[in-house]
Amino acid sequence: EGRVEVFHNGEWGTICDDDWSLAAAHVVCRMIGYDGAWEYLHSGKFGPGEGNILMDNVDCIGDESDISRCQFNGWGNHDCSHHEDAGVKCNKRRLPGFHPDSQVNVIDGLDFLRLKPPRGQRKRLPQLHGYVEFYHKNKWRKVCSTGWDKNTASVICGQLGFPMQQTNKSSQQIKFLMLMKSFDFFNNSRSARRKLHYWLSNITCIGTESKVSHCNFQMVDTHTYNSCPGEPLITRCVPGFKYARGNFKKGGKRKGRKHHATRQETIRLKVGSAEGEGRLEVMRSGRWGTVCHRGWNLWAANVACRELGFGTAKREIINSYFGAGHGPIWLTDLNCFGNETQLSDCRHGYISTHAEGYDELEESECTHEHDAGVACHVPQFNANQRIRLVGGRNPMEGRVEVKIRRKWGAVCSDNWTIKDAMVVCRQLGLGFALHALKDVYFFPGTENVTNILMTGIQCRGDELALQFCPNDGNTLSQCGSPGRTFTPFAGVICTELSPDLMQDIPLLQQSLHLDDRPLHNLYCASEEGCLAPSAEKMDWPYGSRRLLRFSTRVWNRGRADFRPAKSQDQWIWHQCHGHYHSMSEFTHYDILDLNFTRVAQGHKASFCLEDSECSPGVSPRFDCDQPGGGVQGIAVGCADNYQYNIDCQWIDITDVSPGNYLIRIRVNPGSLVAESDFGNNEVICNLQYDGSRVWTWNCH
Repeated sequence: EGRVEVFHNGEWGTICDDDWSLAAAHVVCRMIGYDGAWEYLHSGKFGPGEGNILMDNVDCIGDESDISRCQFNGWGNHDCSHHEDAGVKCNKRRLPGFHPDSQVNVIDGLDFLRLKPPRGQRKRLPQLHGYVEFYHKNKWRKVCSTGWDKNTASVICGQLGFPMQQTNKSSQQIKFLMLMKSFDFFNNSRSARRKLHYWLSNITCIGTESKVSHCNFQMVDTHTYNSCPGEPLITRCVPGFKYARGNFKKGGKRKGRKHHATRQETIRLKVGSAEGEGRLEVMRSGRWGTVCHRGWNLWAANVACRELGFGTAKREIINSYFGAGHGPIWLTDLNCFGNETQLSDCRHGYISTHAEGYDELEESECTHEHDAGVACHVPQFNANQRIRLVGGRNPMEGRVEVKIRRKWGAVCSDNWTIKDAMVVCRQLGLGFALHALKDVYFFPGTENVTNILMTGIQCRGDELALQFCPNDGNTLSQCGSPGRTFTPFAGVICTELSPDLMQDIPLLQQSLHLDDRPLHNLYCASEEGCLAPSAEKMDWPYGSRRLLRFSTRVWNRGRADFRPAKSQDQWIWHQCHGHYHSMSEFTHYDILDLNFTRVAQGHKASFCLEDSECSPGVSPRFDCDQPGGGVQGIAVGCADNYQYNIDCQWIDITDVSPGNYLIRIRVNPGSLVAESDFGNNEVICNLQYDGSRVWTWNCH
């Protein structure tokens, strides 16, 4: 899969997505050796390209042998920008006997490498040490160690998804031990040396390259593949924090599992559909903000990826490809050499200078339309080979089947949630979860695969594989209630794009205040359950309630519209307020003591999900002031605002004693609507209440 680029007249260029179709995608995929395409993509799905746009209005029948044989406007004739670059996703099945030209074969082969453990050592995931091997002409081939140095090892480890190579004084001892253990594999006999199948030698890197194909190298005599005056290249890599032994844990029974301390994050990725990719965000002054793409290049992306605990960067990404961020833009004009350990070590400029970070943005050349992103090399676990979707109408949906102890089986859908489905979709490389399906009898499973192999799954949503989520392990629990006709199989529907809701923290913090409201103004609110239970015991309409009021602004910073959980024919009309409820609960408000015990709560049904305001250049599309409730939702780049003077935009604290508390605001609290990231749906602030006034601080 990827952005389509064609070579013409000595240059590479992209194809505009005007008239782009599945037939054209079939032609492209067959050209690169795959048995057709299963999806064609538009609007720069794989990021904007560089250079010229060479083809536009490509119209293919589908059986052409070359994309240039399709009808198009002529080389270089177009009316497009790189935000309209076309892409494809090819079928995984290779065409038999396909042989690309030799130069392409060399470059492609350098993209496929591995560390093979010495003979006698068991392969472990992630594999941190072993012989460096590249895939060339249907075989894994070794590298001659001549010319090897630590810079070469650094690039190799980076391409394998690790931030660094081992450089301590014991590395030579480790190498010697490995050589001894595999002595029988490469002794001095001529017959053993012929088995090594060398391909490359004298790989020379500066150390700032993102992959080996950017280094200098020599090819071994391709007629013998065994010419090497030295030894096979051996490298040992150091994993990032997430993949370090002890932090990388498989799933299984929840009892007795160790909880490892997590480090304080200062850099993260958001809204990426795969491990190691997303919009880049950094922590400054206790607040997350984005990085402007001005000065953003592959060297800076390499530094960011390694700081994140991944390898080097596959590519740097600009123009807010992963969606526009929110709040401060902390860094711009990055100037990195590529060997820095963190982005803050690079020369850079500042935009936002304080934790709010809003006032300066209006005067800056950078906006959130210019947020930088990255796609990093990550360690390979082959996790997608232990899970599959079957029976669906297309490759993006189906019943979930997993491979455990060399056997395939189904997954129980008891307590199956959207967070579990998120892990499945990411594990398969299919993006985000759209629906977590229960009782999936309408998608037929694989023949003779009816046994349940996983029950009691409880994913956080960010695990690398479903098998790494807490579950019942070998002691499977009862799946479904006894006497049921159908076994409740789990299924998913995946999607390429997903919404992502974020709250406006400064607005929340600035608008918090107390309001003593007479009961005769609260009949509708009482009917909707927006008051504390003690309100029912009062002598209506006499008396009042003390309300903690605040405004909320909920932005959609994802890449797809946020739509209500219920279809329009399921919306409930509320006569008292004169509006439709499209979700049973859109936000939830809590007052907690310092032990996180709830002492008061409020909730707000979605009165009307609409685009109250939008970022510059974005037009609102959802408006519920139309007959029948209108079309409800929150478009990408827009926000739904609820001012403090709206009914139920409060927490009833009449029964709360003065003291120190926490206030927690959660959007989409039941995860009823799928998002790319649920981790930013919650805001918590410190709250002090003295009986007549409130103060808030430390909102995050």
